[in-house]
Amino acid sequence: MVILFIVKFLTFFTGCLSCFILHSHLNVPAVVASSLVGLFATYIPFSKRYQKHSVAAVYAGSFAGMCSLDLISSYWELGAISLIGASLYIMTMNLFEGFGGKLGSVAFISVALFILARGI
Repeated sequence: MVILFIVKFLTFFTGCLSCFILHSHLNVPAVVASSLVGLFATYIPFSKRYQKHSVAAVYAGSFAGMCSLDLISSYWELGAISLIGASLYIMTMNLFEGFGGKLGSVAFISVALFILARGI
């Protein structure tokens, strides 16, 4: 279970960071940046055990990485969002069937929880 969490955290963080850098520093539109990250994630050679869910975690992370610079000011904050997102992803992995709506929901809730916690 610990290895599964580490894999999900790293893949979520990779997607989040990649999308954030593309749209905030390289001025790629956020939707295009997320699409590019998701596309390139399909070419990452994950082990067969983690292939399906790792690509989905990268894509969910890219949704979370669509945040603006007004909300996220450091890479540590992206790491905290990824920690929340990976936890939510693992908790909902067997709860919902398929990926439709789940990835965006995990990304939204992880960013919202981080912003709320930071404001308290």
